Amino acid sequence: MLRLKFLSACILCSASISICSAQQSLVLNDVIGIAQKSSPSYYRAQSRALNSMYAYRYFRSGQMPQLVLGIDNYSSFLGETVEVQQPNGPSEFRRRSTSVTSLGLGLRQQVPWTGGTFSFRSDLTRNDQFSPESKKSFLATPFSIRYDQPSIMYNAYRWAQKISPVLYEESKRQYIEDLERVALDASDYFFRALGAQVQVKILQLNVENTDTLYKISKGRYDLGKIAENELLQIELSLLNARNNLDQAIISKEVAYQELKRFLNMPKDAEIALVAPNTIPLFDVPLDKASAEASTNRQAVLSFRRRRLEAEQSVAQARGSNGYEFNLGATLGRSNNDILLKNAYSGGDVQQNLSVGVSIPIMDWGRARNRVRQAKANRDLAEIDIQQDERIFEQEIYLQTQQFNIQKRLVASAAKADTIAQLRYEITKQRYLIGKISITDLNLAQQEKDQNSRGYISALLSFWNAYYTVRRLTLYDFEKNEKIKYEYNEK
Repeated sequence: MLRLKFLSACILCSASISICSAQQSLVLNDVIGIAQKSSPSYYRAQSRALNSMYAYRYFRSGQMPQLVLGIDNYSSFLGETVEVQQPNGPSEFRRRSTSVTSLGLGLRQQVPWTGGTFSFRSDLTRNDQFSPESKKSFLATPFSIRYDQPSIMYNAYRWAQKISPVLYEESKRQYIEDLERVALDASDYFFRALGAQVQVKILQLNVENTDTLYKISKGRYDLGKIAENELLQIELSLLNARNNLDQAIISKEVAYQELKRFLNMPKDAEIALVAPNTIPLFDVPLDKASAEASTNRQAVLSFRRRRLEAEQSVAQARGSNGYEFNLGATLGRSNNDILLKNAYSGGDVQQNLSVGVSIPIMDWGRARNRVRQAKANRDLAEIDIQQDERIFEQEIYLQTQQFNIQKRLVASAAKADTIAQLRYEITKQRYLIGKISITDLNLAQQEKDQNSRGYISALLSFWNAYYTVRRLTLYDFEKNEKIKYEYNEK
């Protein structure tokens, strides 16, 4: 780890703030840890992951045998008028009161190889007649076996078996990427708030120094050692420093409120930020970054899934070309009797077979053009996927280079900050003994402030690059291990 010198004034400020028991001092890892456990962004990522998990479980449960119990009842206790066929031929309308109750237990299973449905059922129906005479009867179907095959041209179930697992794997990787995005956003909010905090300290020191210089200069003016113009210039600098400080205090409060809102913390929570004094020293090899990204990223699975969906559209278009084949077959046994036990003995075999075929004679090229359209869409999707793959590779390359360069920029910014502070102190001492003008002192102060802000900006850029590389590769190069997060199932 590379140790970096931070603003001495900011360190003193952080130390003094930490003494207050009501305040909570937070380092970067604290902010990221809170964000990945309680921020709204975390809960959104958790909800998306759980939604995808339940959707996949729903699909998987559909592959298992489904046991269904059905109960139906139709009653006409007050009577109804119905047409009744008489034994001698003609029909008459009669009033009657009845109740029909059906109970069925069915087991069905989808056949993955064909997309058809195989089912086994057992049914019992009780028929009660209350008027004009009282009687009852039972119709029992102890078992019936049925197979339904809607089409042999397109098997939607088989395509769902290919695509659904990929979607689920995508969601798991997306969850990891979402939490790494939370870390990246937390880093950004942290350093923006830290920058505002440092700016306040810089301007507080400027006000103190300028006020001291004004008092000293006023005494020198009274002794006739400096001109009135120089005194007025220092007084103007003091007024500007106080105005800038007031604006910086407002900006700091805004940045702190944005950070607390992101972390889902109470708006009146007292926090103070402590800047990191070290940064990781490792480099990220481009080939390693590319290999890990190709293995771990959600986008890689997305490319695969989009290709499958494009092929599915072509298969569906071919299966919907006007040629239709429907098959249904039933085999079972049923019997009826006024006694329940007799209804379950003996009986007649029930079997039927239904086959439907539809062949287009003239469709004016409709089916052919639909297939061609699906193929054109597939080719267009392939072009888009290839472009996204190139963008994916380019992003890995650029962000890896950015990270490897950024830590050198942080070291340079830290050194520049130290030099600028030393130069300001020397310049201030020279001004106090009358060796240089107020203009030179102001320039030294501006350079000091600029380099202090530049150091914080460099830290922000470095840690953003650090967490961007983690998010793009889902790999922790500092620990040399894949990044994993487990979500809590509700």
